[in-house]
Parts: sequence; C-alpha cells; structure tokens
Amino acid sequence: MLTISNPLSASQAQAYHAEEFSNARENYYTQGDQIRGEWHGRLAEQWGLRGEVGEEHFQRLTEGQHPITGEQLVRHKAAREYVNEHGQKIRTMEHRAGWDATFSAPKSVSLTALVGGDERIREAHQQSVAIALDELERYVQARIGGNLPEGPTRCNHGNFTRRSSMRQRCTAPN
Repeated sequence: MLTISNPLSASQAQAYHAEEFSNARENYYTQGDQIRGEWHGRLAEQWGLRGEVGEEHFQRLTEGQHPITGEQLVRHKAAREYVNEHGQKIRTMEHRAGWDATFSAPKSVSLTALVGGDERIREAHQQSVAIALDELERYVQARIGGNLPEGPTRCNHGNFTRRSSMRQRCTAPN
C-alpha cells in the first residue's frame, strides 16, 4: 500500500527528519545506533548521493539547494496571507520541499518476513519499493519558481525502512 503525504515545507521536512530519523536510540528506522536511510533516484545518482542519507545534504535539499555545493536551485516562495475577492483570508504555503511516501506491506507479508525469518520476503519488498519509486519518478514534475510551467524532472529521495513492520518511508526533497 502506498500513502503519500500532503506537500511538506522545508521546515516541516527538516523537523520530520530530525524527529523521526535522527534520534537513533528511540527510533524504529534504525539498526543498532545507525540510521538506515539510503539515497535513491536518478538525481541522487547524478549528484553522487549514495548510501546513507546525511543530515546536511537532506537539509540543503529541503531548502532547494544543491546538496553538495549549497547553490540555490529552486527559488523560494515565502508563505503569505491575503484576502481574496470573497473576503476570505488565504494563507499560501511556503516553498514545497517534498513529500513523504509510505510503502506498507500487508501484515501477513510482514509477519512471514520478520517473525518467520524469511529474508527473501524482506528483500522482495525492498526491490518492489525500488521499482515503484523508479516508476513514480517518471511522473514527478516541479516548478522552478515564478510563473514558469511545470515540467518533467529527476528526483531523489531518502529511503527509510521500518524493520518492525516492513514499512518503507521515502521522503523526497524537491
């Protein structure tokens, strides 16, 4: 099952990452004291992002910056409030940093893999998620800022596996 969140602002994505993935001792995305998030996607590959998702790279991406150089790639749009023609107060969203996509295996599959100890099931789930992310990436579009049209783009994402239920979360900084 795939569940995709509403768009996350840079501050929401950073807080989510810090809360969910940075506290290794209390977190279910860890193995021992190590975070088990890994980069995935064509853009991650192009930029040389491999292996573990680093805090600094993740934060830069949520801010629309190149993860290595810090160069600003996406023009920020600050949140603002205005009153529309119907007299309603409208608050726009700040820069959309990304989304959280959660791939959940059915409970019977998780039990077979984790309680039954069948490593093949866990590996098959991980491969399925990787294939789904590759397919999803084909449909990703982004706006660079201003009134420029949306267009196809490459994306990158951190892939975090919850070992206790075979739930994989993929946070995709934009």
